[in-house]
Amino acid sequence: MVYQEINITSDDLRKMIYFILMKFRADPLHRGGTSSKRDLIGAYIERWFNKTAETIILNKILENKKYKIMPDYFLYKNDSEKNAPDVLGLKKENGDIVPFSKYTNGTWKHVGKMPSIEVKVIRKDQVLIGVREPQMIDDYYLLVESNLNEDYLTAIFDESLFDPKFLSEISMSEIFVESDDNNQLIPHSLMKKTSKIGTMRLIGTYTKEEFKRLTVLCQRDVDPYYFSNAVSVSINVEEIKKLSINSSGEVIYHNGIDEALYIPFYITGKKIKNIVILKKNKGSLYIRSECDLNVNGILVSQGDIKIEFKKFERNSTWTENVGLKSTLKNFGKDSTEILIKTLDDLAKV
Repeated sequence: MVYQEINITSDDLRKMIYFILMKFRADPLHRGGTSSKRDLIGAYIERWFNKTAETIILNKILENKKYKIMPDYFLYKNDSEKNAPDVLGLKKENGDIVPFSKYTNGTWKHVGKMPSIEVKVIRKDQVLIGVREPQMIDDYYLLVESNLNEDYLTAIFDESLFDPKFLSEISMSEIFVESDDNNQLIPHSLMKKTSKIGTMRLIGTYTKEEFKRLTVLCQRDVDPYYFSNAVSVSINVEEIKKLSINSSGEVIYHNGIDEALYIPFYITGKKIKNIVILKKNKGSLYIRSECDLNVNGILVSQGDIKIEFKKFERNSTWTENVGLKSTLKNFGKDSTEILIKTLDDLAKV
């Protein structure tokens, strides 16, 4: 299913920045994230803004229901475990709360058989998604695609910031310019706040088992290769052998040179069992097909096809499940309706 984009409103932005500012002032020890650099408020907002997806996406999905999800807006001291679930529970129309987890002396503990929900946000231009192995404990993973305007923060700037007098005050005199034959100087212009903050869109909801099936476990310091493109070509090479494709269309690729790890990708078509390999190396795989193909969401005509790979430079010291956004989007089993049914049943309790 293709879900519609949801516009992020000024109130969405203001509420999240209010929370981020509160967290920024209350928790100075964690302003640096995973680096030694200490974030100022601008970078801190960038690091935490994706949290708004929890309410934007889930409450949109549940907009006709008589309950809403309750995200985690608690603030924690340094000794607390950082294991809060993205969704703490449900709040019914009558004010009753159904908790999924409860905070107990510095840590969150799951309540009975309540669902665990993780919301992962991926930029529109982002290709890969990763979840650290120790975090793979949730029942449902909601993957959300964000598309923010680069100057989205200006949407809530005070109008006084855009007073034309500032343009006049920073104007530069032409007396300083002797020549600019290559037009390297950019002219000043009147600034206005952006009219659109951006959008978020649900890619799909996946169970833990489905997410693991569509990703590959990368050990620390392992840099996997991933599918990046498929294009029609012409190559005068005899076939090597048939391409190994399972019944679902999944391709487990090995370059035949070394032990490089490749993230699985999918090929679908009418005669995929007849696809043969013409040539292969680390960065590409050449195949010949008797039918048109869908290669991980890219349509290519029958004939000779070049499948291209890129290396994911992780520089990671942890183990994580890494997968392609296009694989999850095009070939994953979406469990959104199952999740909604589960929440509906819990809201009746």
